[in-house]
Amino acid sequence: MTTLKDIAKACGLSITQVSRALNNHKDVSEETKIKVSEIAIQMGYVKNMSAQRLAMQISNQIALVVKGIEDENELMEYNSVYPILCGSTKYATQHNYEIAMYIIQDDIKSYVKYFQQKGIGKAILFGFEYNDIRFLELLESHYTCVCIDIPIEKENKGCVITDNTLYASYAVEALIKSGKKNVAMINGKSQAIVSIEREAGYLVALRNHNLEHRQKYIFDGNFDRVKAESLTFQIMKDYPDINGFFCASDYMAMGCMNALQALGKKIPQDVGVIGFDNIPMSRFIKPSLSTVSQNDFNKGYEAAKLLIGICENSTNTNVTRLSCSLEIRQSI
Repeated sequence: MTTLKDIAKACGLSITQVSRALNNHKDVSEETKIKVSEIAIQMGYVKNMSAQRLAMQISNQIALVVKGIEDENELMEYNSVYPILCGSTKYATQHNYEIAMYIIQDDIKSYVKYFQQKGIGKAILFGFEYNDIRFLELLESHYTCVCIDIPIEKENKGCVITDNTLYASYAVEALIKSGKKNVAMINGKSQAIVSIEREAGYLVALRNHNLEHRQKYIFDGNFDRVKAESLTFQIMKDYPDINGFFCASDYMAMGCMNALQALGKKIPQDVGVIGFDNIPMSRFIKPSLSTVSQNDFNKGYEAAKLLIGICENSTNTNVTRLSCSLEIRQSI
């Protein structure tokens, strides 16, 4: 295998000069860079990134650390982790970084120690609960982190977020404007910041239209399709006047629709349904699901961009805010 030493000998240069030429350093002339590059190609040289990092005592590896994938059934359906991984990988590779993915289980006692054991220096965090003591400890550590969907802004920490409250209010208002005045909400996990924000949006929409807020109309579906389906059967039994559902995720909305159709309810004539996420299959079910569209690929891309910017001191902000859009289909 061709080494820097071999190329240096062929070029009549030192190993340091060859290394700096191949790494496009400004103090090396363009003529020398071209000469070294051509000889390296002729000799079949392949850069050893791992060796380079060790020599420079730096790491261009970014960890995508994911929490919350503990049910194997979740892996059988659409999961936002994959597009986030693709988006972060695209930006990272364009800027000579690489992504390594870690799936963290709930039995980990300390996320800081986990980072130490795995040699993680900088990370994109997804799926964490904002009030988890282990998570808060990680935010106080020296590690450089960017959180997806959790607002955080402090030294060497940042976030990529959407305005869940605003777009949830738009979703509920769409239901109300379609004539549905008795709107229930099937929320996600009570400790998830997105659930808290989307519930706030639900309440904003009710207030904006002078509709009574009933806490009994808000239910915890745990972002689970099967649980949402079971909940809907019970909700319609206990509160038959419900004629609209806002679900904090598309999967829960699909479970809700399954139950409504099993009960003989026509969607949207009898009951309207709107979700959140715009997962691929939402447009193909019958009736097609109205939803709030957010771009998970872009979340990953922007998270990698922000993290690298923080690491390289090339950004003047630690917060990236992404926009969403309302997709009105057949379910309302």
